[in-house]
Amino acid sequence: MQLGYVTEDIDVAAAFLETSLGTVECVKSYRSSLGRTLDGAAHGSPPATDPRALEGSFVVVDGAVAEEWVIDVALVNAGATNIEIIRPVGGAVDLYRGKLRADTPATFHHAGFRVDDFDEASAMVARSGRTWAQYGVSGGIRFGYLDLTAELGHFIEVMELDEASANMFAKLEMASNSVN
Repeated sequence: MQLGYVTEDIDVAAAFLETSLGTVECVKSYRSSLGRTLDGAAHGSPPATDPRALEGSFVVVDGAVAEEWVIDVALVNAGATNIEIIRPVGGAVDLYRGKLRADTPATFHHAGFRVDDFDEASAMVARSGRTWAQYGVSGGIRFGYLDLTAELGHFIEVMELDEASANMFAKLEMASNSVN
């Protein structure tokens, strides 16, 4: 399981987790970008007329491929629970920006769950009459955000991990468990 938070300052939020909550040091990634055009120019992929034909990393926001989508990310675990902190930087990142609260280290944004088959999860979302507010591929992670803010007050993120991504999350958990 993942608990996702948003922040205006990734370093302040990470320091809060590390000092106030006693987590190990957060793994930070600054200016992570999934933005591209449908012609694939941003990543050298072949032209595509449909997001389903895109290869490599990309993000679709409100049904359109985002040309610019930049965030800072910090990851850490508390036992088996992954904690993700996101700072919206630029582009089509209003899904995160809209939940920011001033003068707080971080604000709860989403609960994340791993699935074995993202296509199956997408079909379930469609059968329920909903659509992903945002979905895409980031390296070996296929992900989608379901907007349940009206019902639950937050988003739900669904993630399918390839082996390398699953190993990365396992290493975060092992690091967390090594703290005495």
